[in-house]
Amino acid sequence: MAADSPGERRQVLVQRIVESRRRSEATVFRAGDASVEYDDRRLRLDVDPDERDRLDALLSAYHVFKIKQPETRKAAEGVCYLSAVTDAKHAADFLEALFREVYGRPEGYELRVGPV
Repeated sequence: MAADSPGERRQVLVQRIVESRRRSEATVFRAGDASVEYDDRRLRLDVDPDERDRLDALLSAYHVFKIKQPETRKAAEGVCYLSAVTDAKHAADFLEALFREVYGRPEGYELRVGPV
C-alpha cells in the first residue's frame, strides 16, 4: 500500500494503525530510507544525532509521545523507542510530522506500509 499526499498518507496511517492494534501485529511505515516500526502502541525508529535533536523538538509538541526507558538505553546506538498510547488519528498525525520534520521528507513523499 502506498500513498503520496498528506491526506492520503494520514488515511493510510490511521487504517493501518487500527488494523495493527486489532490483529496484534507489528507494521512498518517507510518513506525512502527512513522507516518506523509500530507495534502495540510502541514505535521503534532509527535516528542519527541530528535526527534525534529534531525528534526531541517534535516530542515537545506531541506531549503524549514519550521516549521509552530503559528500552532506548539498552538498544543499539541510534535506535529509539517511543510509547504511543493515543488514538489512531493522533498517532497518524505524529507519524506524518515525524517523516516530514525529523526525517526531512518533502510534502509529496511516498509512504509505504507493510508487515515487519
